[in-house]
Amino acid sequence: MYEKLLWTNPNIQYMFHSNIVEYDMKAMSVSISERYNLLDPETIALLKLMPKEERTRKVGLLQRDDKDYSNRLIECELETRRKFLEINNIQEDDVLSLHSDACIFKSTKEIINNIEGVEFKHANTWSAYMNYRGIEMFYENGVIDYKGIPKQMLGQHTLGVHAYLLNVFDKIENYDPDILDFLAKFEARYLQYRLPDQYYLPFGKMGEYQMTNLSLFGFVAKVVLSEMRGW
Repeated sequence: MYEKLLWTNPNIQYMFHSNIVEYDMKAMSVSISERYNLLDPETIALLKLMPKEERTRKVGLLQRDDKDYSNRLIECELETRRKFLEINNIQEDDVLSLHSDACIFKSTKEIINNIEGVEFKHANTWSAYMNYRGIEMFYENGVIDYKGIPKQMLGQHTLGVHAYLLNVFDKIENYDPDILDFLAKFEARYLQYRLPDQYYLPFGKMGEYQMTNLSLFGFVAKVVLSEMRGW
């Protein structure tokens, strides 16, 4: 997993009643460039003064025009990320996914967040997780954060599949025994076309109207049954 910019753990499809945290590098491009002397001090000082969006554009131009710098930036980023995980003794079994400079893992211990001058900041904490065909869903207190789904598509699911998933996460997290009844009634109404149109929009990717989401519901049913064995 260390050598990949983007990686999801193939052995973790779901996780509930856990402490899932996300740490990412603060101002990664500047921090890494300074730590490994990838840019001259004047350029680094200038980047530090820029707003985030302007800095991102500037670094993108530098990477476009200097492939050696671009390659070294990625190599050093991955090396620093590896050190962060190893110093904190985070095993692969506890890592849910890696997203460039961000690490998402299960942990309840105090984290060492300064790695040779590069700061990793605590970005999020969640209690539950599901990964459906590369779409990651992170849940905490009635809110789902998604990764792997275009942001412009999320809005169309707010009153549809998103509302369904909120119910599922909430019921599992609260050990609600009525969840099986909820799933059965929901799927019956879905198949009878008795739900609002938003529920029939393909979730996450293009697909066949109405039928595509049945595979998602099947995945959720298997997760629920598996999780309930431990209740």
